[in-house]
Order: sequence, then structure tokens, then C-alpha cells
Amino acid sequence: MIEDPLSNKGFTLIEVLMAIVILSIGLLTLSQMSAYVIQSNAQASRFTRATIMAQDTLENLKMLYRTSPSDSQLSAGGDNNDVDTNIHASTALFTSPDHTDTCNSGCSATIDSSLKRVWNIADDTPLSGMKTVTVIVGWADSSNHFVALSTIITGN
Repeated sequence: MIEDPLSNKGFTLIEVLMAIVILSIGLLTLSQMSAYVIQSNAQASRFTRATIMAQDTLENLKMLYRTSPSDSQLSAGGDNNDVDTNIHASTALFTSPDHTDTCNSGCSATIDSSLKRVWNIADDTPLSGMKTVTVIVGWADSSNHFVALSTIITGN
């Protein structure tokens, strides 16, 4: 049997080019998805670190209250309306807090790319002899982000 020299035994140039285009689109999509996953992981890591920082601060303030209830870091700073944790509705909770890492009263905080920690104290809230402590950790990248945690501390 004699073979036809024009028989189709391979791929045409058009078929190869179409396969390369389809493969390129798939790889481009995969690389964009990888970049998004990396950004999401970095953001989740920041939220985790901010939450841990806020929780550690709450625990330290609770311990401080048990050992030294009149410490200046536990003062209300002249404002007793600091029980809100909705930082987006009450930005003064972050920008004019009772306390920051560098200041104990009359402080101000400016949000930037590093994690900033502030806390607010509300005396005799919810009941006399109790304090409501709100710790806010914030940072900025393409937008402002905050983690706010609250607890009630007593001397008992």
C-alpha cells in the first residue's frame, strides 16, 4: 500500500498556535490568581498580628488592674464614652484615644503602614467599680484597617 504524501499525520500550524494561545491565557489567569492569593495571605497575616496585639494588650491591662488599679494607663482620660468598637463610625476612638503605646493621656495617633495600638477606658461602665477597656489596633495600606476588642475589668 502506498501512502498519500498529503495525509494528515501531524498538527497544522494553526492548531499549534491556538493551543499556545489557550495555554497562555490559562497561565496568565493562574499567575493573576497567585498574586491575589499572596496579597490575601499578607492581609490575613496583618489581621492576625493585630488581633494578637490587641488581645495581649487587654490581658496586660487586666493584669495591671489586678495589681495596681490606680495606674495611669487605666485612667479614662477625661472621656467616659469610649465603649464603642465601631472605629469607622467613631474615628476619634483611634485618633484621640485615652492611651497609646507612647502616651498615657491627651494622646493622638496617626495611622500609617505600621501597626498602631491605642486603648480607651470607660470608668464605672457598665456598673460602678468596673471599667470597659477597648483596644484598637490600626494600620493603613490601600485603605485604613482596624481591629477593636473590648472587655470589662473589675478588681475581683
